[in-house]
Amino acid sequence: MSSRWWLNVGLALVIVIMGLVVIFKPGMHKSPPIPPLTSLSMEAITHIRLQRPDQPEIDLEKSGDHWFMTAPRKARANGFRINELLHLAVAKIATHFSAPTAELGRYGLDKPRAELWLNDQKISFGGPHPLNPDFYILYNGSVYLVPEHFDNAATGRPSDFFSTRLINTADKPVAFSLPGLHLTRKPDGSWQVTPPNKDLSTDRVNQFVDEWRYAEALSVTPYSGRPVIDHIRITFVPRTAGSSENKPAPTAAAAGTAPGPKTLAAAPEELDLGILARKPELILYRHDEGLEYHFPAEMATQLLQLKPD
Repeated sequence: MSSRWWLNVGLALVIVIMGLVVIFKPGMHKSPPIPPLTSLSMEAITHIRLQRPDQPEIDLEKSGDHWFMTAPRKARANGFRINELLHLAVAKIATHFSAPTAELGRYGLDKPRAELWLNDQKISFGGPHPLNPDFYILYNGSVYLVPEHFDNAATGRPSDFFSTRLINTADKPVAFSLPGLHLTRKPDGSWQVTPPNKDLSTDRVNQFVDEWRYAEALSVTPYSGRPVIDHIRITFVPRTAGSSENKPAPTAAAAGTAPGPKTLAAAPEELDLGILARKPELILYRHDEGLEYHFPAEMATQLLQLKPD
């Protein structure tokens, strides 16, 4: 056989060997997968507790598919903030090490800035890493480095955990009573506007209703005590039995006297709001929660005035 033939055979073998090396990567071993921080799934967590120095304890409870603050006050909870804490339970954190109790001060963990309980699992938050934006936490005897957003979620103000939605999108309004303006939903699904305005299109009225349904405040704070300058009442389709999305979680005593399904369906739900200010920001007060919802000033035009396009 010619030398050219042997050369071709040799080249073919080299190509085959190189292919096998690429496929099987001899001498290289895959790193074992990083386990989640805790054994809890996000769905299994139904109680969150936060303790921070010189601040009131925050307690959050899951009821059905929704979260509520039960301390330091009763209110609907901010789902975005809750999810940040829930994701910590399943976070896969590569950097971790054991640290004797005597060395926890090096990581700010001898006097934690926050202590978080996810069900019965305790996580303590310490100081920042000196060279990157990560923070130290202590869990189950080991120190971990976590991204800054987890620390921000655990060390935020109690007001950060209030829901910023003025009303819940699942609730269906059937009437609005606003200063100088009334809307009532008719059986065919259209809206009757008082005083009437022939220049208002159906789409414009539906847009106005949706602006109320999806209104989300820039911030929410406890009621300041300032006087109410005007009143708003929104009436909703009656909730079915067991629906609690728009209400703070009931206490055990209240649950024992809760009305049955027939009572829940007998009367429409009504939400009373107070207008505290229109400028330099629009502030609406939910009487049932004792909370103020702060919006940009231009939202006063969107929510309180219904004009043609």
